[in-house]
Amino acid sequence: MKKAILFASFGVINEQARRNCIDAAARQIEAAYPEFTLRQAYTSVFIRKKLAEQGVHVDSLTEALDGLLADGFAEVVIQPGYLTAGEEYEKKVLQVVEPYRQKFDQLVISRPLMERPADGADMLAVLQEILPLEAGEDLVLVGHGSPHQHNPAYENLQADADKAGFPVHIGVIEPTDTPDFAAVLARLQDKGAKELLLAPLLLSGGAHVNEDIAGSEPESWLNRLQAAGFSVRVSLRGLGEYPAFQKLYVKRLQEWDF
Repeated sequence: MKKAILFASFGVINEQARRNCIDAAARQIEAAYPEFTLRQAYTSVFIRKKLAEQGVHVDSLTEALDGLLADGFAEVVIQPGYLTAGEEYEKKVLQVVEPYRQKFDQLVISRPLMERPADGADMLAVLQEILPLEAGEDLVLVGHGSPHQHNPAYENLQADADKAGFPVHIGVIEPTDTPDFAAVLARLQDKGAKELLLAPLLLSGGAHVNEDIAGSEPESWLNRLQAAGFSVRVSLRGLGEYPAFQKLYVKRLQEWDF
């Protein structure tokens, strides 16, 4: 019986970020499950269109599932690349997959990395390992956020970090979501922080990191933090570059009986 794992992420245009983050995470999954065929899908229409203009084709989730059916796969496990179970995951994974449930002998949708409050402990342990702080530094992590539906995953992770005494302050890029820049700035000022490590809470690097987080524009997080008087060290690496983070996807897959 042919079996496949489908790694479904939002996607990224930047070739280096794609190779070092998303493809690297996919390879970690492939190594853990050698009896499965590993395939990928990008859920972002915009990113797939931009890649196509560069001559690069990546399947949509629908295309990938149709391809697996055509190739005779009976068992399929979908591992979302998403960190949180936000509106993108609901609309572009759960809703898309639903019509395919009866078309395979077994179709499993695994979980995003921070779907449940209890998942924060795993993520926090990885963050402490991969983002070591220098003496006196606080860590500022910037995730994506959701434009229309608030996602509590970031606040849950912040609560876990505060309880553990880990000096991290978590915000999101999406301007209509929280915790926003103002909330993070208030935390930093209340604590009296002076030196920061700024890093993405994102699977991959690319435009969000190079522009929204650490870009040259006045509204980037880096420039706003520096304007507020902080000394800022920057990490541009998407989390997918780190093997310890990649292994969280394997841990999610290990929750399922397949």
